[in-house]
Amino acid sequence: MPLNPPISILIVDDEADLRNLLVEALQDQGYAAEGADGGASALAMVRSKHYPVIFTDLNMPGGLSGLELLRAIHDEDPRTLGILMTGYATTESAIQALKRGAYDFIQKPFKLAEIEAGLERALEHYRLIRENEEYQQNLERMVEARTQEILGLKNDIERLFEGFVNASVTAIESRDPSTSGHSSRVADLTVGLAEAVNQTPNGRFGSLFFNPLQLREIRYASLLHDFGKVGVREQVLVKAKKIEGERLESIYQRLHQRTLEAMRENMLDAWGKGQVFDHDLVARLLGQQEEETSRLMELVRRSNEPTVLPQEVALELNQLGDLTYQHWSGEPRTLIDQRDLELLRIPKGSLSEAERDEIQNHVTYTYRFLSQIPWTSELAGVPEIAWAHHERLNGKGYPRQLKEEDIPVQSKLMAVSDVYDALTAADRPYKAAVSVERSLQILEQEAKINLLDTEVLRIFMEARIYEKTTGHLQVPR
Repeated sequence: MPLNPPISILIVDDEADLRNLLVEALQDQGYAAEGADGGASALAMVRSKHYPVIFTDLNMPGGLSGLELLRAIHDEDPRTLGILMTGYATTESAIQALKRGAYDFIQKPFKLAEIEAGLERALEHYRLIRENEEYQQNLERMVEARTQEILGLKNDIERLFEGFVNASVTAIESRDPSTSGHSSRVADLTVGLAEAVNQTPNGRFGSLFFNPLQLREIRYASLLHDFGKVGVREQVLVKAKKIEGERLESIYQRLHQRTLEAMRENMLDAWGKGQVFDHDLVARLLGQQEEETSRLMELVRRSNEPTVLPQEVALELNQLGDLTYQHWSGEPRTLIDQRDLELLRIPKGSLSEAERDEIQNHVTYTYRFLSQIPWTSELAGVPEIAWAHHERLNGKGYPRQLKEEDIPVQSKLMAVSDVYDALTAADRPYKAAVSVERSLQILEQEAKINLLDTEVLRIFMEARIYEKTTGHLQVPR
């Protein structure tokens, strides 16, 4: 509270002459001095008005003593400073007075100059206290304003980062539309699984608890776990068959051309031997050749599927290696080159070893990308969690072949979620969707051979985490 003149001063003394003398003297000095004849009247005045300084006699018969009055005034208005006046001063009484709340102590009889000096000291002390209070209040307001500004900036940064994560997921899915929604589903499953771990009171994870920041870390790692696919060639990323596009069309075209070449050779051979044109013979030869071509085309078609290659089909592929056709230059060429033949011999899936390595490298690309982000300390584990989601407990995962003890538990949670969603997904061009029941059976089989964590899978199944993304699918009861 500022000290604007005239400053209110209260003189409390049962001796009217002394009281009036002090009031008049202080008024002459420009103060708004007032008098009270005892503690009761002084308290009444304090309740209706603020006095920066109050002078009070120590001993006032028939009512409150000076010290009792100062204590009562302090309860009413703690900002008021009290100065005791007494004619019975001792060092001990002065010390006790100061201990009990008096600002200063003046001994009677006193000179007016002592009152003025004591008042000036008290008012200066009062001014400093009020300035400090105002500074503290301003500082609190500044801190509050700055805190709100920082919180607003924090919220802006979080919204910005959420937007970045969502844009990253969109970028991933634009490269491979067949996996649209996979990242979000894996995030829902993995976070749900982590929350189920929090609710597990016993077992290997009984003492494990993920706080909200750790759950956010898991969510970001799950959403971004496949970001490295942006570094994989599109023709490999979305490859549904072993051979696709123009290369497959070229093989079929050459087989068709081979039929025509064989017919031409048969007809030329017959005419060279003096045989006349026989329409029925030509039709029969053409039918035989087309039947052979259809059989070979079917062999290529069956071999080109990403399913498990049957042994008998693999053996039949050997005959394709010797087939030739006539190039436009006139020289014979191998009908199916060795590279395409090796692709058709892939025992399972649509990818060659080199292509599979390229796909698997997406995990390392993800880690390198995520490691460039200046994560906060609470989210610093995001790159490592995402990096290890394809590792397996038996050390046969990728890319680092980590052993069980080296795989983060968050990555073990994500591994179960990732495999489950990949199995049940209905939009993969290279495989049909697997039912929920069969998918859970496959997960159990993988856990038995030490690929997936058995305890994680137990929680996944008992808490029915898979229901978070199955929606309309039929789930086992």
